[in-house]
Amino acid sequence: MENQVMALKEKGIAAEYLSSTQIVKVKNKIYEDLESGKPSLRLLYVTPELIATSGFMARLAKIHSRGLLNLIAIDEAHCISTWGHDFRPSYRKLSSLRNRLLDVPVLALTATAAPKVQQDVIESLCLDNPLVLKSSFNRPNIYYEVRYKDLLDNPHADLCNFLKSFGNVCAIVYCLERKASDDLAAHLSKNGISCSAYHAGLNSKLRSSVLDDWISSKIQVVVATVAFGRSRSLREMSDSCDS
Repeated sequence: MENQVMALKEKGIAAEYLSSTQIVKVKNKIYEDLESGKPSLRLLYVTPELIATSGFMARLAKIHSRGLLNLIAIDEAHCISTWGHDFRPSYRKLSSLRNRLLDVPVLALTATAAPKVQQDVIESLCLDNPLVLKSSFNRPNIYYEVRYKDLLDNPHADLCNFLKSFGNVCAIVYCLERKASDDLAAHLSKNGISCSAYHAGLNSKLRSSVLDDWISSKIQVVVATVAFGRSRSLREMSDSCDS
């Protein structure tokens, strides 16, 4: 959320986010703006856990009663479905938005929803005959190549040469295990490639630092587990990098 809000502000869009990582002073400033006669905020990011609280729902209802709530957008909507691969119970509670804010349009977004999950999302959010827009998962701007690791004399050396052949472009290398991420990151660093490991075994401060360094091009490569791919802002940032 923080990275998306930062990107929106750079484009001149008045956006903010609310999360447990913020200090009370920052949160109060956002709430004061929302309760003012003419709020400056155009877009507010919140977590499903916050929406589930009675206090925030009351604030939302008050904003709605003043005619200031124009759209509810639910990102990573597949998390709502018990059939999905990344189900989160807190998402399931988002149905209360539809029940309490009947006239506010709801937009559900996901890039990973099979037909069964799509239907579950529609039913869970109480969407009545919604417009469903679909596109292919294939992205023509991405080049795919498969290399058989077992056929390579030295997979690490091959990867080093491959990364160096593209110059100073950003890249993500995924590994199945945390130790593999740490080992490969150390090997690439030893061979002159600016990189860092990223996985759930690192504390949140270090993970944020690695992400910020990669987005700002302070490091070229992130060697990660799938924990690195769960952020939508990450995927948007990676889209802006050369492939």
